[in-house]
Amino acid sequence: MNIRDLFTKPIDRPINGVIKADQRDAESIWQELDEYVVTKQLTEYFRRFFDAFLAAADNPRDAVLSARMAVWVSGFFGSGKSHFIKILSYLLENIEAVNPADGTTKRAVAFFDEHKIKDAMLLADVQRAVQGSSDVILFNIDAKADSKDERDVILQVFLRVFNEKLGYSGDAPHVAEMERHLVSRGAYETFKAAFAEQNASSWDAERDAVDFLRDDVVHALAKALKQSEESAAAWFDNARESYRINIEGLARLLRDYLDSKPAGHRIVFLVDEVGQFIGNNTQLMLNLQTIAEQLGSLCQGRAWVIVTSQEDIDAAIGEANKTRSQDFSKIQGRFHTRLSLASSNTDEVIGARLLAKTEAAHVALRDRFEKKGDIINNQLAFVGNSVTMKSYKDAAEFVACYPFAPYQFTLLQKIFESIRKVGATGKHLSKGERSLLDAFQSAAVRNADRGIDALVPLYDFYPSIESFIDSTAKRSIDEAPGNGALEPYDADLLKAMFLIRYIPDIVKPNIDNLATLCVNEIDADKLALKRRIQESLARLERQRLISRNGDLWFFLTNEERDVAREIGHVEVSANEKWRLLSELIYDDLLGGQTKVRHKLTRADYEFNRLLDGAPWKNATHPLSLEIATPLGDDYELLSEAGCILRSSEAGGRALIRTAEGDRLDIELSLYLQIEKYIDSPKASTAAASLRRILSDRKDENRERRRRILAQLGDLMLGGDVYALGQKLQIKAASPRTLLDELVNYLIANTYTKLPYLKQRQTDPIAEIKAVLASATIGQQGLGLDGEEGNPLAIKELRDYLQLKASAERVLLSDVVDRFTGIPWGWKPEWEVVLLVARLFMAGEIKLMCEGDDLDPKSAGDPLTRSLRFKQVSILKKKIPQPESLKRARDLYKDMFAKISREDADGLVADYRAALGDWQGDLKGYGQTASARHHPGKGVIDAAIARIGKQVAIRDAFEFIETLLSEKSDWLDTSEDIHDVVSFYKTQLPTWRKLLEALSGFADNRDVLQRNEVSASALTDLEAIRDHSAPYSQIPRIEVESLKKNTSNCSPTTKNSATTPPCGSSSTWMMV
Repeated sequence: MNIRDLFTKPIDRPINGVIKADQRDAESIWQELDEYVVTKQLTEYFRRFFDAFLAAADNPRDAVLSARMAVWVSGFFGSGKSHFIKILSYLLENIEAVNPADGTTKRAVAFFDEHKIKDAMLLADVQRAVQGSSDVILFNIDAKADSKDERDVILQVFLRVFNEKLGYSGDAPHVAEMERHLVSRGAYETFKAAFAEQNASSWDAERDAVDFLRDDVVHALAKALKQSEESAAAWFDNARESYRINIEGLARLLRDYLDSKPAGHRIVFLVDEVGQFIGNNTQLMLNLQTIAEQLGSLCQGRAWVIVTSQEDIDAAIGEANKTRSQDFSKIQGRFHTRLSLASSNTDEVIGARLLAKTEAAHVALRDRFEKKGDIINNQLAFVGNSVTMKSYKDAAEFVACYPFAPYQFTLLQKIFESIRKVGATGKHLSKGERSLLDAFQSAAVRNADRGIDALVPLYDFYPSIESFIDSTAKRSIDEAPGNGALEPYDADLLKAMFLIRYIPDIVKPNIDNLATLCVNEIDADKLALKRRIQESLARLERQRLISRNGDLWFFLTNEERDVAREIGHVEVSANEKWRLLSELIYDDLLGGQTKVRHKLTRADYEFNRLLDGAPWKNATHPLSLEIATPLGDDYELLSEAGCILRSSEAGGRALIRTAEGDRLDIELSLYLQIEKYIDSPKASTAAASLRRILSDRKDENRERRRRILAQLGDLMLGGDVYALGQKLQIKAASPRTLLDELVNYLIANTYTKLPYLKQRQTDPIAEIKAVLASATIGQQGLGLDGEEGNPLAIKELRDYLQLKASAERVLLSDVVDRFTGIPWGWKPEWEVVLLVARLFMAGEIKLMCEGDDLDPKSAGDPLTRSLRFKQVSILKKKIPQPESLKRARDLYKDMFAKISREDADGLVADYRAALGDWQGDLKGYGQTASARHHPGKGVIDAAIARIGKQVAIRDAFEFIETLLSEKSDWLDTSEDIHDVVSFYKTQLPTWRKLLEALSGFADNRDVLQRNEVSASALTDLEAIRDHSAPYSQIPRIEVESLKKNTSNCSPTTKNSATTPPCGSSSTWMMV
């Protein structure tokens, strides 16, 4: 049994698959009515329409119901909406159809019996609705319009078709108005007879050329209206310019016409493709709204408007609103009845009209499915698609759909709509001159002589629309048979790829799905078919007839081929590919990550990023990660031994050698070529068609980038991992997890002294401040050897500073760099600074900033601001020996007669304080000592100089050692200072009395010299005055006795022999 033998009606019989509003020949009318299938969906839509139609008829005074006189019929391309309104026109007019086979006649409603409409109530309503009289006007608005550019084009079309329906002129509304006037005067027939007599031709034949027949028309008018020819000529000449009509005028015209008819008479306008005609033209949408509104208001439900559109009314209004905000609420109210034809309706129609099977076919096909149902459904299985791409659910569906697959009904609808939307077809397809019924019939006829093991491949649907496809879109298909580099099968595959070119979201054009679309036998070897398709795709790609995006393949139009050719000529350097690959891996795949958090310490460690041996961006860190890809020059040389060697270089290095990537180089190159082409000057000035192609290629490139990223992730996870000269086994779910695990291994095994820093601070900066705020330098030393003080880390730092800082200054920044690097890795850097602060407060080091010593208070800012680390110098303190400290404490006691602190810094601080006190005292007495006959000036100057030199020594060790080396000098100085200070504090008044007395004795010096005792006393006092260190002799001074002695020596008696000599031993007293 062949396919053509399966059907109840000949598969190749003439079927009017495309319904046209103006096609009204007897054969078409009969077939359309006879074969019309009232599906379940159409039954519902007929019910909704006739409910509204009869409600308005039954309630003419109900303003609400009578205003609902408009119907919006929507549906995808080829869904049968034009057929639906045409059937409505037949029914409402109750047209009489003639059977072309035998000449019998039949009213339209008679075709709709209980077999076609199973709902008895609906059938009764249909029969009742067609009983009244109606004027039914069916037309395609695009065919009737002169131009879309006119603001009132919809008004003019409605007026034209109404005039034509009444037999008046459609092209010239002023002529139609003249005809209407003649009718109202009862003079129309007289006019036509007079015109025919004058012109020798009928008025109906000549009225479209009325401008050329002025005299004949004027003559006929004058005779019909019994006017002079002058009056008739004046009226006629002014008619065109004076004639004006608006939408309200049209509504009044229709109302007047309806009023002249019997009660219940209606006029019905059925307007095909209104939605496409209006598009996003706001003004046209408003005109349609106003017409519906005026007809509803003035004609009281007797004038109906039924329109079709690709989109439902809400979508159409939304499209119009994109360009200008308007209120379309009224049009939604007028078009209250909205019918949307869906895919199930089309499937049912095709099944009923085309695929109805004979009893024998039912038996044969059911038997075939029962034996091979699993094989059939496997052949029709798709990869990565939604459930809409269905195969047969059971034997009944196989019988109903065969030779087609269930998915093909939905797929063809999407294909037709997508081709129409992108403009790949000429005007015929876009205007609905192809239908799904016609496409399925053509494909079935093409396979009619094949057996019932055959399946219809997708490319067999191509011829049904081939003649309507734009030449630029199909040129490559037309030229394929003559291309010597191609094989015959390549042209069929190219046709299939063209059909699915614009629906990749419905069916992804990969090899598996192409094989499913092109399978043509139930028992076909699908693996062999895939190989055949793969070879065909390779040939087509070489000829640039298709393009590849990952595992997807796309048909290229002629212009797309030119673009693909130019893209292929764009040069891309190896460095550009390296930069893109680095960006994809490190910035996109790994999220721009430059540091990894160590799992145990929670510290962040930065690492260098390298790709194929070259650094990506900054590379200044101790740790390094290199990723070796198939694009690298030495990828093939990186055997396991080579990778182990590479990962052991320069310490702290890890290596990921990715798996080999199929087409990675090609994909990267094509990505860059497309990006560079899109950014080229030519693209910036591209025409609209080229911009669409470039937009598609940009979308394609976005998908390519995502695919490359996914591939790179797989290559990383499937590669080999090395670190520090070892091959590792790391199982990771994602590249970022792999990075985290690998760098954590690198941290733990590169920073071997990381465990020395056992105790870590939650807030190390706050801890640094707390350490510096402790009471005294030296107290921190008590805790350095405990666990809290990280003794191993302290020892590392101490040993380093002992070696380096003992001989030279070491910058804090250098210390931080050292101990955050290999092999320590103490991070964050504040942990290292905290160790330095503890050594500082323990008194083991001293800190300087820009030449000045730091104390705990002043150290806070530079130690907690990383920008100042380079300003801070560290010097290792020499620790005095305990014996030296004891000797220094003893010397302090000897010098100052008090007890000092025991630690070196405390002892030095005590020395500084005591020496400072001395220095203050001495400076205070210096000016006095400079006066004549005042002792100690030399001692004071010498002592101040010695003290200044000593306190200038900053280092505690040097301070103490200098003191001890000059111990005897300091003891002598101490005694001198004690004498001087004691003198000026306690003996100065006595000294000044001495000086005063000696000054007074100067006048009696000769007298005193004559007396042995007085002379001796005077000599002793002057000796004390002139002594450099008279301090011990001060107690011997008795000025008052000498004064008394002097007063006893009177000038009047000093030569008398009887007067006792002055200054006798009896009156001189020495204390």
